[in-house]
Amino acid sequence: MTKIFHRLVSAGEARDIISSLISKRISSTRLQLKYSINQIISEDIYSEIDIPPFDRSEVDGYAVIHSSLEGADEDSPVTLKLKGEIEIGKRYDIEILPGETVYIPTGGILPRGADSIAMVENTSRDGNFIKFYRSVSPGENISHAGSDFSFGEVLAHPGTLVDPEIVALLSAAGKSEINVYRKIKVAVFSSGNEIKEPGESLNDGEIYDVNSPYFISALNNTGILNADFVGIVRDDKDLAIKTIEPLLQNYDIVMSSGSTSAGFHDMLYEVVDSLGGEMLFHGISIKPGKPTFLAEVKGSLFIGMPGFPLSSASVLNYIVIPGITKAYKIDNFNLKKMKIPFRINSEKGKDYLIPAIVSRNNRVYPIFGDSGSISRMVYSDGIMVLSKDRNFYEENEEVDFFTMKRREKDVLCIGSNDPLLERVLFKTFRYPAIINAGSQGAVGAMRIGESDMGGIHLMKDGEYNKFVMDDGLKKNSILLRGFSREQGFVSQKGIRSFKEIVDDDLLFVNRNKGSGTRDLIDSLIKDELGDDFRKENIRGYFWEAKSHGAVSRAVKQGRADVGISIKYYASVLNLKFYKIKDENYDILVSKNFYDSEQGRLFISNLKNIKELMYHFPGYIVGDDIGNRIV
Repeated sequence: MTKIFHRLVSAGEARDIISSLISKRISSTRLQLKYSINQIISEDIYSEIDIPPFDRSEVDGYAVIHSSLEGADEDSPVTLKLKGEIEIGKRYDIEILPGETVYIPTGGILPRGADSIAMVENTSRDGNFIKFYRSVSPGENISHAGSDFSFGEVLAHPGTLVDPEIVALLSAAGKSEINVYRKIKVAVFSSGNEIKEPGESLNDGEIYDVNSPYFISALNNTGILNADFVGIVRDDKDLAIKTIEPLLQNYDIVMSSGSTSAGFHDMLYEVVDSLGGEMLFHGISIKPGKPTFLAEVKGSLFIGMPGFPLSSASVLNYIVIPGITKAYKIDNFNLKKMKIPFRINSEKGKDYLIPAIVSRNNRVYPIFGDSGSISRMVYSDGIMVLSKDRNFYEENEEVDFFTMKRREKDVLCIGSNDPLLERVLFKTFRYPAIINAGSQGAVGAMRIGESDMGGIHLMKDGEYNKFVMDDGLKKNSILLRGFSREQGFVSQKGIRSFKEIVDDDLLFVNRNKGSGTRDLIDSLIKDELGDDFRKENIRGYFWEAKSHGAVSRAVKQGRADVGISIKYYASVLNLKFYKIKDENYDILVSKNFYDSEQGRLFISNLKNIKELMYHFPGYIVGDDIGNRIV
């Protein structure tokens, strides 16, 4: 019988339920400070002393009364009598009077009467007399008692992550032990017959386990959770019960991915029932991530996450971890309002979560794709949240944006996918953000100032790319010459035309709307089969792959008979290739990027890509690569 989702909750309700349950499991333990790195402090920690605990010198020099050195300079030095010397770590009953001085090392206790320290390099010594070649101001080179922090000052609050700087701060205050939250133990497993651990070989239909490694690293990174990988559980109810039951006795939380929806093989909700658990919610009104469930079983929590990586990553970051950290009074749920660059359709009835980047215009630019794509999370700065109460948002409207800690982008590339361009980007930049949005996506992003660069291969009236450079685009961008790519039919059997595809009723894999290759495909169909031919009669015409690599892999795996791609992928995958033409792949760059040091480095590396040609068959690089076209 098909399972119907019940106890559907909103994202906020899911976080609150998780937080409430975790709150009951919070306890503290005491650790030596030097071994507490990455723990979470569970108490207010106050200073019981002043730091520094006394007025001290910040330099090697001479303690003086500042008025004794008034007018001192290179031409008219002032001479003072040396009254003595101070050793570090000792207090002396010495009082300085006008006309006197005392030598003091860095960190030495300031003697009575002194109000300044003259640096030793601005002096010279003659027996018991010191010449000063520079005056000083009151308090100069003195670190006063309590100037770092003082008695009674709060040094750390509950929820503070212990990092090396916190260790240093508390050590300075004399703390040797602190109270930290006991780490909640989490058992993590993935479920499914198709799942393999990374490092194992894959058979047809199998995939590597992405979720467990991701969950463990993200959960352990919080400082309040201790996550362990406990294996992969196959789609067998009895085996799942035998595996999960002892985990519930030894862990505070058991977290799975996969087997949570209403499909025939999705049996974990049945495991919960068999173990006498209570389903607290089964389904969250979000997309992706709806089939998430939370149950309480034998005193522990059981969280069932979706199987697709993007779905589970979205739920983990937007709901599960914030729900847990909220219980610890850690405020890391950073939701703010930001504008979008263009109209975006939503889906009324559930919140729509889309990975997004913060563009060069400080708007959030969505990274569209399917829920199985973990790479979208790698490049994202956070998650755009479209409300379940809206069908669409207009350009420049504000949306909720859940920010996640990310590395600063060196360059933002939005445009048509190309492996050679990516190689140049990773050679040039440490953290490039690459959004495969097609040639039209590159033009659109550049037109509204969202990106630094993007590759295009668009043709009109027999000319590549130059025609897009209208007056509007010329205001903020430049077109650089890139390279040419051999483009043609890829197949297992050597297909050479659309007529052959139609005559033999072959399964074709198309490219996405907005890509230059899609324009070429439609043009070829028209030229070969005539204006009256209905393109939808080609089997697979509406199957849209989003990259040359995706087309070629579909053919390689036998899911399609033929597609149009570039020779590079045909060579890599050992497919037959029939050339249609050479296409020009050029690069739009913003004027700001073009004039920058990073832009100049990119262009220099682009001009030197001939050294890579051995690894990229089907590419043609001219002497004009990197030159300005328009």
